[in-house]
Amino acid sequence: MDEIKKHIDVIIPCYNVEETIEECIKSLCNQSLSKNEYNCYFINDCSKDSTGSILDKYKSIENINVFHHKKNQGLAMTRNKGIKAGESKMIAFLDGDMVVKKNWLESFLPYFNESIVAVMGDNIAPQNTSLNPVEKYYFGNLRGARKYKDGERIPFQYMLFGNAMLKRTILQECGYFDESMKKYGGEDTDLSARIWNTYPRGFVFSKNSDSVHYHRRNLNEFCNSMYTYGKYNLPLLINKHPHYKKKFGTDWIFSFKGKLLFSSPLKILINLVIKIYPFQILIRYIVADAVIRGARSSEIFG
Repeated sequence: MDEIKKHIDVIIPCYNVEETIEECIKSLCNQSLSKNEYNCYFINDCSKDSTGSILDKYKSIENINVFHHKKNQGLAMTRNKGIKAGESKMIAFLDGDMVVKKNWLESFLPYFNESIVAVMGDNIAPQNTSLNPVEKYYFGNLRGARKYKDGERIPFQYMLFGNAMLKRTILQECGYFDESMKKYGGEDTDLSARIWNTYPRGFVFSKNSDSVHYHRRNLNEFCNSMYTYGKYNLPLLINKHPHYKKKFGTDWIFSFKGKLLFSSPLKILINLVIKIYPFQILIRYIVADAVIRGARSSEIFG
């Protein structure tokens, strides 16, 4: 590593992002900070497309570091590899299907103080893109941290790390991402819960630190992912953090009200209505139903 101490490590996990990774790299190379102020760590998690060869084209740049997994390890282990490779005081996370503006890294820094230990940036849709109903829901204001204003503190369950920055000392104190969570979802919430236990109200939402997210998805794909989360990692979250189980929505899994609201007849009706009136609240119901169905099918709960 260069004799000049790097101030920020940027961790970018990459899996099958050949269509976006080049623009992601270019946007990180074009930051307003000088290249001796930040280091980028791209970790290719055994992609099946040309992601790896694209990354290798840029590994000669002074602050670009590229790693390749020979076997797919999952998001948690992939991020941890990048964390351990660096040593800067601040760590930023970005997904490989995101592109950021020139002042992205700098935009996080004003939010930090002694009590604010992590800042989550916003994700926005690409300009001039026609969004399907689930994408309108994904980028809409009904989800997670977007319900909060810029600079507002957010609860731990909304703190995600696809576009975020935090202090390295926090990870050293609270632990890294849980590598036993190899399926989709939950690794961010687990880490956020552990940090929250020590630093309650330590998370802030930044609308200024936005990234353009190029991941296209349809309702079936999104629901399949959320079903997987409900079946595998949601039970792990509940077992690890039983004092937060209500925040994870466990009241709706096996309770009478949950069985009544998330029932096959109602789901069939909503699936019919949603084809004509794809309101966000109906999309939200279908997504929640996928999580609950996954949880109900889990061997851990069974």
